[in-house]
Amino acid sequence: MRAIARVAILLSIVIALVGCGQTQPTPVSGSGGGTLTRAMTAEPTAMDPQGAANSGLNLVLPYIFDTLVTRQRDGQYTGHLADSWQLSPDGKIITMTLRGGVKFHDGSPLNAAAVVFTFERFKAVGDKSPIAGNVKDIAKVEAVDDRTVRFTFAQPNASFWSTISMPYMGILSPSAVKAAGDDAANKPVGTGPFKLGEWKRGVSITLVRNPDYSWDPTEVENRGAVKLEQLVFKLIPDAGTQMSALQAGDVDVIFITEPSQMSSLAQDKNVHVEPVNLDSLVYLGYNCAKAPFNDTKVRQALSYAVNKSEIVKTALSDLGIEAGTPLPPSLPGYNKALSSFGQGYDQSKAKAMLADAGFAQGSDGSWQRDGKKLTGRLLTSTRSPNEAIATVLQSQLKAIGVPVEIQQLDSSAVMKATTEGAFDLLLWRYDWNDPDALNIYLSTSRIRQTNRVFYSNPTVDALFEKGLREVDPTKRGQVYEEAQKLILADAPWQPLYYPMEGMVSRNRVQGLKVGSLGRMLVNDVTLSGN
Repeated sequence: MRAIARVAILLSIVIALVGCGQTQPTPVSGSGGGTLTRAMTAEPTAMDPQGAANSGLNLVLPYIFDTLVTRQRDGQYTGHLADSWQLSPDGKIITMTLRGGVKFHDGSPLNAAAVVFTFERFKAVGDKSPIAGNVKDIAKVEAVDDRTVRFTFAQPNASFWSTISMPYMGILSPSAVKAAGDDAANKPVGTGPFKLGEWKRGVSITLVRNPDYSWDPTEVENRGAVKLEQLVFKLIPDAGTQMSALQAGDVDVIFITEPSQMSSLAQDKNVHVEPVNLDSLVYLGYNCAKAPFNDTKVRQALSYAVNKSEIVKTALSDLGIEAGTPLPPSLPGYNKALSSFGQGYDQSKAKAMLADAGFAQGSDGSWQRDGKKLTGRLLTSTRSPNEAIATVLQSQLKAIGVPVEIQQLDSSAVMKATTEGAFDLLLWRYDWNDPDALNIYLSTSRIRQTNRVFYSNPTVDALFEKGLREVDPTKRGQVYEEAQKLILADAPWQPLYYPMEGMVSRNRVQGLKVGSLGRMLVNDVTLSGN
């Protein structure tokens, strides 16, 4: 928990600095209105929650679609479209009662049939979704009556709650999906606080207020329709340009990860910084299916060359916490002591491990095996601060005689390249609200999907399965601890740091809050006149 405390302390310092000279705008009278504009780094390729995960999708989906339950910032789950539920003694049946009076954007009612339709469609078309495995684990979904849904499992599924709280599990309007046909991915219709207005590809996505909305989650004060008339996501790929747009008033909200931006904005009297809770890890991954990175000793050697302290200090200006485990401190199964099973910074061990793997170091400092030099291509996205981190990693690997070329692509291109195995090393990040993240990103069954590093260990897979079935929180955490010991030893990832972010808004924005996974909650937002 010390890591979490450090996050709070660092960000509280920034907020205190921002607040010192901050002026307080006068809220607009009446019900609010106006347009709130947020910058986004990459836009979705489609707006189907049941399709493949793609950049920007998670940003937009929660405003159009509602889920059966929501996860609050404290990690607890609360009902949303589901009003209440009961769990059978054996953990294999969950019976949910839906809220009454909820309507989709097209006017059709939310009922048990719509929930059944959503889950059946997911099983039919959702193979590429990161939650596909957990949805398919549901043996049967039945409409008991108009407002009652029964979920039946062959075995208990401890990740069910996290699965149905994700934006990918937004409940669909059956009539809208059928009417849209093949174009359903571009015509999303849910029960959310906003409807899709205009989508200008490569420019912006405009959402318009749903005046009939009255079923907001409990963590907001306004339980009725949002006060904003429009919510706009403006595509601005570059972090520096996003900051300039914020200061010029072209956008109202940005999310920052750049230390230099945090320092600069701390002196800006016209903005407010809000700390963001994250269930996230940034890691260096290795292509476990490609020689020589399919050799555990090579992966371990390169991991020993990584100085995480230098990365956090130099590339992040301490805007992050050194990571020693694949799970962040906010998730069950985290145990700081597990870092001893991984590879700490030790250049001598790195070189010794390469020699043990059959490499010989030449007079020029390079390593060769079977006549081939050990080199690599480090793939990452253009998202900030990846370039700075990649540059430090490049320098650290060069220091032990391993030259690495950096390749930066947009997020969608990186996802495509990793599913095809077209990389050597990967600087990447995951954000997830459950320890089943390890299953999603490292299980054999997810290779060429969300398992981007082609890692496979049957013993680890068995532990993932055990963790999925264990409903006792303490025992479940212990299972994931055992899995992490093996993962750290196999070194498909070298955990680098747990990220810290800030949500920055112009002073004219009042009532903006941060939800689970850093989600922007706009239910209570009003805008001043400036």
